[in-house]
Amino acid sequence: MSLLIESIKVKDGQYLNLFYHEQRMNRSLRTLCGSTDNIDLEKFLGKYEAPADGIHKCRIVYDDNSMEVEFTPYHMKVIETLKVVEHDRINYEFKYADRKTIDRLFAMRGKCDDILIVKRGIVTDTSFCNIVFRRENEWVTPWAPLLKGTQRQKLIDDQIIIEEEIRITDLPAFDSWKLINAMMEFEAPENEISNIERK
Repeated sequence: MSLLIESIKVKDGQYLNLFYHEQRMNRSLRTLCGSTDNIDLEKFLGKYEAPADGIHKCRIVYDDNSMEVEFTPYHMKVIETLKVVEHDRINYEFKYADRKTIDRLFAMRGKCDDILIVKRGIVTDTSFCNIVFRRENEWVTPWAPLLKGTQRQKLIDDQIIIEEEIRITDLPAFDSWKLINAMMEFEAPENEISNIERK
């Protein structure tokens, strides 16, 4: 099995959203490896000394036999423009360390900061984030992302965002967009819908 990764936000020594990360890791190991053991992230990470100040990324590289942990300072990438790229067979249901297909698509971004991946006409994700779109006072995220992110699920559960099938032709109906992932919470910067390049 290919190695899997999990990236967890650490703020002033505190791990955020462990419940959602633990759920995804256990689901991945059950589905891919048939594992019946459940990871207890709070107990496992208790063996490590998390950085006490500032924002860090805790990166876990794992499979059914091993788990490696590293902490790195986090600096948010500035993403203001997206280039639409299409790939009808891409699959990234599990958070694999191997991202060769996504990296090849990312190389097609031209002068844009990142890509917006479209699969069979349906909007999915950017290269490393889920995306949410604002329509007046409502925030909508694609119903069929490549990867169901932990922050995405938390925002759905908290009824801050809703899911819809979003086709590439639907984009003009939205006012703006922002990116979310484990490290980028809902306070991430908002960008105009015109900042998505479709040609």
